[in-house]
Amino acid sequence: MSPESPQLEVLVLGPLAVRLGGNPVAVDRPLERALLVRLALAGGLSVPDHRLATDLWGDIDLARPTERLRVLASRLRGAIDAPESLVRVNGGYAFAARLTDLTAARAAAEQMHAAARSGDHFAVRTAAQAALAQWRGPSLADLRTVPYAVVEGEQLDAWRLALQVERLDAELALGHAAEAARELEALAAENPLHERLWCLLALSLYRTGRQADALTRLAKLRGRLADELGVDPAPDTAAMELRLLRQDPTLLPQAVAPPTPAPTVKLPAPMTSFVGRHKELASLVERLGEPGLVTLTGGPGSGKSRLAFEAARAVAGRAVRLVELAPLQRESAVLEAIAGDDAGGHDPLGAAAAALDGSVLVLDNAEHVVEQTAEIAAALLQRAPALTVLVTSQRPLQLASEEVRPMRPLDALDAARLFSERSAVDAQGADPEQVAAICTAVDRYPLGIELAAGLTRTLTVPQLAKRLADRMRLLVAGARDAQLRHTSLVAALDWSHQLLGDAERTVLRRTAVFAGGFTLEAAEQVAVDPRDVAPALTELADRSLLTVEAVNGRRFRLLETVRDYALGKLEEAGETELARAAQLEWAVGFVEAVGRSDDDFASAESVAEVFAEWSNLLDVLDRAPGTDRAVVGLRLALALHTPWLIRGMYAEAARHLDALADAPGATTAERVTALSNRGFVLTMRGQFDHAAESLTEAEALARTQDDDTLTLTALYYRSIVEIERGHLRDAFTPLLAGQDLARTSPQHERRLSACTDALGTLYVYTGQPAKALECYETCIVADREYGDEHGLSRGLSNLAGALIGLERYDDALQAATESDHYARRLDDRQILPLNEVIRGLVAIARGDLDAGEKFLRAAVEYAIADDSGVTHAYIDLADLLVLQGELDEAASLLDAVFAETPEHSTSWLAARAVASTLALAQGNRDQATTLVTETTTAYTRTGFAWPRYTTRLDTVRAALND
Repeated sequence: MSPESPQLEVLVLGPLAVRLGGNPVAVDRPLERALLVRLALAGGLSVPDHRLATDLWGDIDLARPTERLRVLASRLRGAIDAPESLVRVNGGYAFAARLTDLTAARAAAEQMHAAARSGDHFAVRTAAQAALAQWRGPSLADLRTVPYAVVEGEQLDAWRLALQVERLDAELALGHAAEAARELEALAAENPLHERLWCLLALSLYRTGRQADALTRLAKLRGRLADELGVDPAPDTAAMELRLLRQDPTLLPQAVAPPTPAPTVKLPAPMTSFVGRHKELASLVERLGEPGLVTLTGGPGSGKSRLAFEAARAVAGRAVRLVELAPLQRESAVLEAIAGDDAGGHDPLGAAAAALDGSVLVLDNAEHVVEQTAEIAAALLQRAPALTVLVTSQRPLQLASEEVRPMRPLDALDAARLFSERSAVDAQGADPEQVAAICTAVDRYPLGIELAAGLTRTLTVPQLAKRLADRMRLLVAGARDAQLRHTSLVAALDWSHQLLGDAERTVLRRTAVFAGGFTLEAAEQVAVDPRDVAPALTELADRSLLTVEAVNGRRFRLLETVRDYALGKLEEAGETELARAAQLEWAVGFVEAVGRSDDDFASAESVAEVFAEWSNLLDVLDRAPGTDRAVVGLRLALALHTPWLIRGMYAEAARHLDALADAPGATTAERVTALSNRGFVLTMRGQFDHAAESLTEAEALARTQDDDTLTLTALYYRSIVEIERGHLRDAFTPLLAGQDLARTSPQHERRLSACTDALGTLYVYTGQPAKALECYETCIVADREYGDEHGLSRGLSNLAGALIGLERYDDALQAATESDHYARRLDDRQILPLNEVIRGLVAIARGDLDAGEKFLRAAVEYAIADDSGVTHAYIDLADLLVLQGELDEAASLLDAVFAETPEHSTSWLAARAVASTLALAQGNRDQATTLVTETTTAYTRTGFAWPRYTTRLDTVRAALND
């Protein structure tokens, strides 16, 4: 890399962000992002292939890791626009990049520790705030599914907590006990075993006159340490408790010399307390101590002016001048307002520069005169080298010397605190969840929060929380002493909207249809003129009406309040239906394109790419039924079939297919596919009769079409429903027919693999594990060749089940572990619990019943958490509980199975064997005899011979005959 080349910057304290020469770089694929960060964290040192493979894919026997890494590195080089940064060195890879935020945080932390050693609490607080300001959220937030990133992210966040503790310790030393207590309460709740944090909380409570509460907190800590860790508190904690009891006078704050007071400043007197943004305030005050141009940018109501005024008041030793730009209508009025009495002279700019040099000039609300403000600010700074200019504006001035500081939403704790302080007396202490929902509904921006809090004088907090959807009409009355544009949320948004050109207004209202943010390509799809979109989005971002996220490329998002406002404008323009139709067409094209580019969603990355747009996809699907767009909605539902199956979203799929399967205008092929897909998802929901009806209709329609793909789909799903409803002998016919048809053309290879996998499952259920093993091994070879991660997730889990039937327990565990790797990448919540069952059955076979119970309960908990109904894990856990003598719980689990599964289905047949075991254990020999007789007949009739359950039935029969 040449010395002149800009160095790549990598930001890890939050979601990954990458920059080159100050410009964002999109690294879209998760594994490429993970490789980039892993190498960046190595600080330019080479990381060997074997270490990288373990860090990226986990401790599994990965096929061809070196080749995989070579492909991954090649893709990363193509993505970062600086391929020379990534080099092959000594059997590994090295990467030249600068960890910008981590480096800055470490430097600030070093300053903090130096200040702590010298006893400078002000400097400790300032340095800690500077370090913490580098975080944009949980560290490596978007990489936590990658093995190494879990550990790295947790370590970085633990460091963040340590910095927070140091800052709060300094706050207490500076006498800010009341303010620190609120934050300490929240942090202590999140970290219930962090002794220093709880000691600081106790100290803050003690210093605010709450000795009893302080002792109660430490008693709670003592109890948790004993219950969860079996240890006593550390000596420092015990000493703190004793000092609190004795009311040690050294616990009270010591006098600290305050910073030099600021000179008198002519700024509006604050009518209310300043809440939140303490880190931003400290950083801004420090920056205003130096000459130059700083611009606070943010949307309407984001708190730009208030932060600017608070910072200006805190500036030490310098004169401050405020110029309100909002009332100005003429371009020339900007210079007149700044120059004041010198405006009529021969050189008003020179006179103003001479008068202002060495001071702080605050230019408030420049968005409507931004060009004139930029020109004048640049000229003033050139003539007055000691001048500091602080501007508030919805968009930056676009000057080379400008330092832009965007206004972010308040954090959740500060937002709730602001709402509480501004609300009616009887509303304080309201339900925190309702308060959080209200604050989130107004984007956690100060104006919206204060307006919402004002409504508590007429509405209760629960009433207000229920009316969030009507926020635009509710938030219309603000303080009488506020400027006109701040008297309501609508007025603030009207002010911003009036400053936009026609193209920007059109793009704003059209993109409001996206409920979950949008990409440039999506915005172009719904626009009136796609050529307007890119420049309009730039302008809207500059005006802080939308945010830009550098995660997986560029993503734009309207604030919720702005989106609500823009949807109203869309309705006024009569464009709602046109925009919704265009959005649906975009959704279909997007999902189909992702599927085509990755061989029908073969990789976890393609599935994740689709679900990154899930809120938008769900929104358009829900709006399609009953409209002229219904047939396009059906096409979207068909395109989503594989991603839905991979994520186990059967109920969601069934809901949309029920609503859209009969859409007018659908082709026969679409109708056959919809009915077949519906039959499959209903099967997975246990609604076998409805599934069979749907598939019968699909098969009849398929016969009218000369299309083997449609016929194969119907045959495959027919075999699945026959297997699941216990018609095992009948299932061989469609499966074998499907295999024969699939072999007629190479284009059906994937469906051939699916039929072979289903045949393996049929062999398991009919007591032929060796044949099942052969089928699964064939499928896995094909899935590895295709790179089909979903196929491997499912196939390896099925293989593990067959291996258990052959008592090859070590091989079964190995297959389940590899299956877990793919299932976790895909978030496949159907396969993950099946692998827990595999581990449980192996443990039981080896005599470790406690471990078996742990794994089986983990599998059941998946079903409970996902509300997906009973699974085979319920049956196997009940079987184990009978062995352990826990008969009541076993009976309860079996009752749940019989309540939800149709008679003679595969699950029902399996559960009957366990029920006979339970009856015998309960001493009810007559019931056990009846169950054995009836179940044996059912097994003979259906062909059910799964050894896991036939063995149990044979054991009961033998016991009854003794």
